[in-house]
Amino acid sequence: MYKLFFGVVILMLSNASFSLQYFEGKVTLLEPTYMPQAVAFKMDSGNSACPAGAQLKWSKPDTENNLVTYSTLLAAFMSEKRVRFYIDNDDTTCQGQYLHLLNN
Repeated sequence: MYKLFFGVVILMLSNASFSLQYFEGKVTLLEPTYMPQAVAFKMDSGNSACPAGAQLKWSKPDTENNLVTYSTLLAAFMSEKRVRFYIDNDDTTCQGQYLHLLNN
C-alpha cells in the first residue's frame, strides 16, 4: 500500500517539473548600470518570449553571482564568443536562470 501511495505522489510531483528554454548567440550590448543587483544585456538571437535585441536580465540574490555573470558576459562580448542563455518556459521578463559560455 505504501509503495502505491509513494508512486502516486511521485507521479503528481513529476508533473510540476520546471521547464527551461534556451537560445544561443552573441552579446551585443552589456549594461553594468544596475550592478551588483542585476546585469542587463542584449543578444543577437532570442526566442518567441525574448526576441533578438530584447533586454535580457540576470539577477540573483547573491550579488557575487551577478558579478561573476557580468564578468562572463564581458568576456563573451569582448571575444565575440557565443553564450547559451536559459530562461524559464515562456518567461516574458527574460530573467536568466543559467548561462554557458560557448567555444564556437
